[in-house]
Amino acid sequence: MDIKEFAEQNNIAIIAKACVNDTCFEILKRDLELESYDLFNQLILYGTVDGLKENVEGQIMPRIWVQGNTKCVICMPKDKILVALFFDNDMNARDNFFHAEHLDELLRDVFAENADRSSG
Repeated sequence: MDIKEFAEQNNIAIIAKACVNDTCFEILKRDLELESYDLFNQLILYGTVDGLKENVEGQIMPRIWVQGNTKCVICMPKDKILVALFFDNDMNARDNFFHAEHLDELLRDVFAENADRSSG
């Protein structure tokens, strides 16, 4: 599975990926609307890779932010790679936590598969 398939299968509207040594994000936006773009604007559009890195440094991953039904899950699928997932759902806090953990695990698999393909 590649990152686009991951986004489609998990109803992810926006994926923002950054290497912690880079200064810009790679953004994949699907044709899905979010209830709120506040988290995306604050963390990615008007934010920086360094700012995002500082926000999650020392935190248990994945990190979750919520604005209404819009969620942002920050994952670190590989060392020095941060990925922000933006999507809408109406899950309660407990279910959203387990959903974020599941997304984090799937994303690690996506990065591992793609690393295997590029080295093989």
